[in-house]
Amino acid sequence: MPFQLRSMFGRRYSFSTKLILILSIANLLILSISGFITYQVHLSLFNQEISRQYAMTNQQVLARLDSRVKDMYRITDYITLNPIVKQAISGQTEDMPPFDRMLIERELDKQLLQVRLDAPEIMGVRIYDLKGNITNVGTFASHFIQLDQSFLAGKVKELEGTSGEYLWSRIAPEQFHQNAYRNWILAGRLMRSTDLDTYGVMLILFNSSLFESYLKDMRMQGDTGAYLFDQDGGFLYSLDNEEQEHSDLPAMEKDETLIRKENGTSYLYTKQISDRVRFSLYSKVSLKQIQNRSWVILQVAIISALASIVCYWVIILIVSKKLLRPLKSLVYGMKRVRDGAFDTRVNIKTKDELAFIGESFNQMTHQIDTLIREVYQRELSEKEAELKAIQAQLNPHFLYNTLGMFFWKFYGLNDEKSAQLVNSLSEMLQYTLEPVQKLTTLRDEMKQLENYFNIQQARYQEALSTDIQIPLDLHDCRIIRLLFQPIVENAFVHAFRDKKSDRRLTIRSFRQAASQSEPDFLIIEITDNGCGMDASMIQRIIAPSQMIPEGDRERIGTSSVIRRINLVHGEPYGVDIFSKIGDYTTVRLRLPYQKAEEEEQQ
Repeated sequence: MPFQLRSMFGRRYSFSTKLILILSIANLLILSISGFITYQVHLSLFNQEISRQYAMTNQQVLARLDSRVKDMYRITDYITLNPIVKQAISGQTEDMPPFDRMLIERELDKQLLQVRLDAPEIMGVRIYDLKGNITNVGTFASHFIQLDQSFLAGKVKELEGTSGEYLWSRIAPEQFHQNAYRNWILAGRLMRSTDLDTYGVMLILFNSSLFESYLKDMRMQGDTGAYLFDQDGGFLYSLDNEEQEHSDLPAMEKDETLIRKENGTSYLYTKQISDRVRFSLYSKVSLKQIQNRSWVILQVAIISALASIVCYWVIILIVSKKLLRPLKSLVYGMKRVRDGAFDTRVNIKTKDELAFIGESFNQMTHQIDTLIREVYQRELSEKEAELKAIQAQLNPHFLYNTLGMFFWKFYGLNDEKSAQLVNSLSEMLQYTLEPVQKLTTLRDEMKQLENYFNIQQARYQEALSTDIQIPLDLHDCRIIRLLFQPIVENAFVHAFRDKKSDRRLTIRSFRQAASQSEPDFLIIEITDNGCGMDASMIQRIIAPSQMIPEGDRERIGTSSVIRRINLVHGEPYGVDIFSKIGDYTTVRLRLPYQKAEEEEQQ
C-alpha cells in the first residue's frame, strides 16, 4: 500500500498534476474553515452594495420623474406665454354673457389641444383673471367642481404673493364634495406674459399617474415604500397612498442612506433630491428577504469555487508543459527590461502565438535599445549642428577677398561712390565671418544695417527713406549677430516688390520692464510700409511645419532669426509679427536686456 501511494504521487503524475491536486485540496479546506467568516463579511458588504444600488435606482427614477415634471413646466409655460391665451383672458369683463365665456373656453380648448396630447396627466386647467373671472380649459375641467371652492380660493390667494414659481399641493380627502375622493395633485402658478406682466392665476389638476408611472418601478420587494415631497417639503404622493406614514420618516440629508429596525425588521432608507424641480424622494425597502437570499448566493459561490478548482486542474494539466515554460521565459525577460536591461533576448522554441510574442519582444527591446542610443547622440549634437547649418547659410565668406579687390580697383579709378558701396558690402561680409555663437552689440549690428542701407540707397535713391530710433543708452546691449539684416532684406525682397516709390523703413528700440524673477526685455521693432501679409503666412513663418530646404533663400530670413533666438535664449524671448495687407508689417524682436559690462560681471 505505501508503495502504491508512493507510485501514485511520485511517479505516475507530473509535477503540475501534483501541484494542482495539492492546491485543490488546500483551497477546499480553506473554503470550509473560512466559510462562516466569509458569510458574516458577505452580509456586511452585501448590505452596503444593496444600499448603493438601491440609492442609484432611486436616483434614476427621480431623474426621470424630474424630467417629466420639467416637461409639465414647459407645457404650462406654453399656455402662459401664448399671446392668444393672454388676449382671451385679459379681454374678459365682469358682466360678460355666459355664451361669450363659453366661446372663449372653446377657443382656448382648441388652442391647447396639443397640450392635452403631450400631457395626458393634466386633468384640467382653471384660469382666474385679475377681475375675478374663472375660465375652465380641458376635457376634464369639470373636475374642479368636485373640489371645495374655498380650498381653491385659498390656493389662488397663496399664489398672489409669489413671483411665478410653482406651488404643489396634495388634495386631502376633506377637500372633496360628497366623499368623491380622488388621488389628484394640484399645482398653481401666476400667469405672466413675455413682458413679465401678470394677467392671471392658473391652477392645474394632475392625475396621480404623473408620479405613479415612475415610482411604481421602485417596488423591488413586497415591503417597499416611497414618499414624494415638493420643493418646500410638502407631502405629494406615496406608493401606497398612506398619508400618515410619512410623518415617521427619519431626518436625512441628500443622498444619505441608513438602516433602521421597525418591528423587528430592518429597513433601508434613502433620500434623493432632484436637480431641477428640487423634489425630495424618501424610499424604504425591507432587507429581510434580500438577506435571506444571501445564503443561497454563498452556496452558489462555494459550488462555483469547487467547479473552478476542477476546471483549473484539468486545464493546467493539459497546457502547463507547453504554456508555462515560454511564459516564464517571457516574464523573466520583461522583468529584466523593467530593470533597464534592454539588451535582453528570449528564446522561445515553440511555433505558435507565444513564439510570435517572443519574436516581437526581441524586436521591441532591440528597437528600444537602438532608439535610446540614437536619441542620446542626437541630443548631444542637435544644437551645435543647427547653429553650424545656419552659419553656413549666412556666411558667404568666400566673396570677401574678391570684394576687396573690387574696392581697390574702383578706388584707383577715382570712383569713390562705387568704392564706398563695395566697401560697405565688404564690411558686411567681414562681419558675417565672425562665429555665429559670438554675441555682438546693438551698435555694431546697426553699423552693418547702415552699410546695407547705403547699398539699397544707391539703388532706390529718393524712393527709399529709413528712420533709425535707437537710444544711446541701448547701444552697448549684447545681442545675437545678424538678427536685423535678414529681416530688413526680406522687406526689400518681398514687402517692396510691387512698390515703385515711397519705400519707408523704420527701426526703433526700447527697454521693457519684466517681472521680478526675469530680466528686462530689449524690444526691437522693424516696420515697413510694404504689401503686408495675411495671418496664414505669419503662422507659417512663426511656426514652420518643416525644415527650411538648403538654398531656399526666401525662407531663410525671418525663420532663421526665430530659430536662433529660440536656440540661444529660449522662452520667453522670441519674435512677433503684426501686419495689415496693403498697409504695413512690423517684426518685433523680444531679447534679454543685457549690457556688455553686466555680462562681464556675471
